[in-house]
Amino acid sequence: MNKAMEKMRAAHEAQAESIREKDAYKKVSEAFDIEYAVAKELHKARAKAKLSQAQVAEKMGTTQSVISRIERGGNVSVETLARYAQACGGTLKVKVV
Repeated sequence: MNKAMEKMRAAHEAQAESIREKDAYKKVSEAFDIEYAVAKELHKARAKAKLSQAQVAEKMGTTQSVISRIERGGNVSVETLARYAQACGGTLKVKVV
């Protein structure tokens, strides 16, 4: 790698680190981590039930695109999460640790 590229990379890494130290970044990161974890659990439940997104959508009375959005970590209500879990043959449980 040439010196200009190394200098650019170092500047980029320094900028990224300074952003990660900001409180706003930490809040967004925590929210994303929670949304990602929920989405991952939903996908696992659907896979365990051997259902397609279209099948879950049909059971919930919605569309496959809505299920895709939910599984990508979209902002959804607890009621919707419970309906999704039920469509996969499960129940929603929330726990604080």
